[in-house]
Amino acid sequence: MALSLACLAMVMSCTDESLFPLPYNDKDVAAYLRMYKITSNLFDLNDITNNAGANTGFEVTYEIVDEEYGDNLQEVEFYVSHRRGTGLTGEMLVKKVDASVFANVPEPTYSEYKRATIRLTYAEVAAALAKLTTDPDGASPCATPLTPQCSVVGGLVAYPGSLSNADALIFRWLITLKDGRKFSVANPQNTVNAAFGNPLQANTTPNITGGQFYSSPFTFSVGVRTLAASSWVGTYNLTQSGIWSPAHGWDFHAFFPANLKSVLFPNQVVTLATVAGGLSSEREFSVSYKGINTKMRINLENGVVFVPLQYAGSDCSSERQIFWNTPTGGTFAKPGSSTVNLVAPLPTATIANRGAYSTAIAGTATGNVITIGLDDDADEYGRRNGYCTWTRRVVLTLTKI
Repeated sequence: MALSLACLAMVMSCTDESLFPLPYNDKDVAAYLRMYKITSNLFDLNDITNNAGANTGFEVTYEIVDEEYGDNLQEVEFYVSHRRGTGLTGEMLVKKVDASVFANVPEPTYSEYKRATIRLTYAEVAAALAKLTTDPDGASPCATPLTPQCSVVGGLVAYPGSLSNADALIFRWLITLKDGRKFSVANPQNTVNAAFGNPLQANTTPNITGGQFYSSPFTFSVGVRTLAASSWVGTYNLTQSGIWSPAHGWDFHAFFPANLKSVLFPNQVVTLATVAGGLSSEREFSVSYKGINTKMRINLENGVVFVPLQYAGSDCSSERQIFWNTPTGGTFAKPGSSTVNLVAPLPTATIANRGAYSTAIAGTATGNVITIGLDDDADEYGRRNGYCTWTRRVVLTLTKI
């Protein structure tokens, strides 16, 4: 009797697992590979043509999430497919990455999981695509009788031999755990010709692949575009041309709290430069932000300026860091009007959330303008739920001197 009473008083230590609705402790836990930070969405055709693609590629910082904080991972396999218009090739392995490249993240951070920055270079991708020299499911029409691989006549195509402007490279990755289990999604060939699909590897859920928290799609499409060499470098006048909260409508901003109408970036001169060891589409510059000097990196991608998730150099506390990130799409404007009469530095007209530049110019002539849109005070995973004040959406205008 005394023992029974003791168990009632100490439920945590005397729990009867047979009463659990499901035996969770006896189940294996799966894993996913979060895309923590995307450095580039672009293969630079100019760099491919003139520099053998030495400075172009697909680069992502991944975070492996599993029951053992990343220690269950064995390896990651990366595959690539090529699409031009409606023509899709087969899929080819680019490379395998051993789990040893993933490492613990230094503090302060909220992550207990390991991360690795992985770049798929042009040379690696080109070598993989070069093996796709034949039409995998046969020319149209297929030979008779139809084979299972020819069940969709002319569904897939051979790689044309080189990349061209507006092509797309579709990357897919598959993770293997130490116990042999594998996780990925269906490859793009699956919807064109199922005979070349990978249904046994398509074992993730929409919550994992499309959820903002998990951010683990297991596939990503990268465009092929031309970026003028040495474009958008040199000295520029920088002004903060807009700041607002992305979570509220235009009418709210008439009463925007005064403490949030901050000039985070004072007027200043900055120098844009290419990044040593970086991708050809990357630019960086030192900037004065909230009274400190820090560095900002941007990525130029077919007329759009992306801001990869990055530590802004400013802290809320010893455990709270401020991050910048690319804003989500959209504009800020009063419905039916091109202007909104608000007090500076709030926006007074329609302003694209994302930054922009002209692909028709090099950005090196006096008066050339580039804009940078960023979300300030995003959390570490870029979910934009600010924890220092609010997440504030900022537009910077840079004018070439």
